[in-house]
Amino acid sequence: MFLTDEKKKHNSWQGTFYTRKWNDDTSIVYFEKAYGGKPLLKKINQIADQNNLIFNSSMVDESNSETWKVSGWEEVQKLNVLSLNLKHIKYSDKEVENVEIFTNKKIPEIINLDHKIFDSYWQNSVAAFNETISSCTHNYLFIQKKDNNTVGYGILGVTRNYGFLQRFGIDKEFQQRGFGKILLSEIVKFSKQKKLINIRLNTQEQNTHAKNLYLNNGFTPTKTNFLILSTSNPK
Repeated sequence: MFLTDEKKKHNSWQGTFYTRKWNDDTSIVYFEKAYGGKPLLKKINQIADQNNLIFNSSMVDESNSETWKVSGWEEVQKLNVLSLNLKHIKYSDKEVENVEIFTNKKIPEIINLDHKIFDSYWQNSVAAFNETISSCTHNYLFIQKKDNNTVGYGILGVTRNYGFLQRFGIDKEFQQRGFGKILLSEIVKFSKQKKLINIRLNTQEQNTHAKNLYLNNGFTPTKTNFLILSTSNPK
């Protein structure tokens, strides 16, 4: 009922919510609240306990998380929001290579690379990629290569004149060799050429390597943090 491949809508008197598999490598249920308060959140916690399930929320603004916590949900991940103001970035007319429009036709190719980059909890599913595509007006796929091998990728979503770095990573075998910096610089150059105002991204608070890459390349912390919350672990 909840561990479906695609997002499924549920309606009850307590509220409306969506669920699907978190990804293909875990048995966690992705939970996205559309409408509802404490009664809904407490009900989902009860369902989790009764059915030996774990629900993890979509990203919740930290400032709005108290309702979740008093309803029995626990913080499991914290994401910092970083931003790059492109106003002061130098313009370059040099063509950006290895970039194309990202559509669902590219998902089978990218999902294999995605699983080489991210730990099991953070791996994307086909459904998650489709949701990424639908969240922005335009989506661009950047590929990082070493010789003829693809070693990393990034997805830049654009809505109006704002960019969102929705996915970014380098194959674990090729990390800490400078490929992340090269890939990021190409995304920034492309964004400047597209006359975007800024680029925002979310990064795990404890992932100091990724945070340092962004901070060392002009990104600055914002006042916004997101949490991923979880129902209590099954007994």
